Amino acid sequence: MADTSSAATPKRKPAAKAATAKKTTTAKAAAPKAAKAAGGNDKGNGKDWKAQAGEFAEQAKTTARDAATTAKNTTGDALAGLSKLISDTAETVDSKLGPQYGDYARKAAETVAGAAKSLDEKDIDQLAEEARNFVRKSPAVAIGAAAVVGFVLMRMMRGSSSDA
Repeated sequence: MADTSSAATPKRKPAAKAATAKKTTTAKAAAPKAAKAAGGNDKGNGKDWKAQAGEFAEQAKTTARDAATTAKNTTGDALAGLSKLISDTAETVDSKLGPQYGDYARKAAETVAGAAKSLDEKDIDQLAEEARNFVRKSPAVAIGAAAVVGFVLMRMMRGSSSDA
C-alpha cells in the first residue's frame, strides 16, 4: 500500500511564511504610531496623556458644577412651592384645628421660604463650603442625615421599580 499521509497534508508554502512575518513586523512598527496618534509619545514621558487627563478632569468639574447648579435651582423652586402650599393651607388649618395650629403652619411656611431664599442667594461654592463646615462640626448628624436620605432614596427607587 502506498503512503498517502504526506499527500493528504498540504505543506506550508514559503509565501505564507513571508506574509505572516510581514504582518508581525508591520504590527510592531504600527504600535508606536498608534500610541502617538492616541495622544502618547514614543519616548514614554507621558506629557500628552497627562494633559488629556487634565482636560477630562476639567470637563468633569464643569459637568458636575452644571448638575449641582441645576439641582440647587430645582430644590429652591421646590422649597418655594412647598412654602406657598403650606401658607395656602394655613387658613384651612385655622378653621379645622384652631388658630394655634394655623400659626404653626404659617411659621413653617416662613421657615421653608427663608430656606428657599437662602439657597437661591448662594452659589455652589458657598454651599459646598457650608456643607464641609457642617460635617466638620457635627459629623454624627451629617452621617445620620446621609443615612436617612439614602434610606428614603432607596425606598423611592424600590417603590418605582415595583410599580413598573
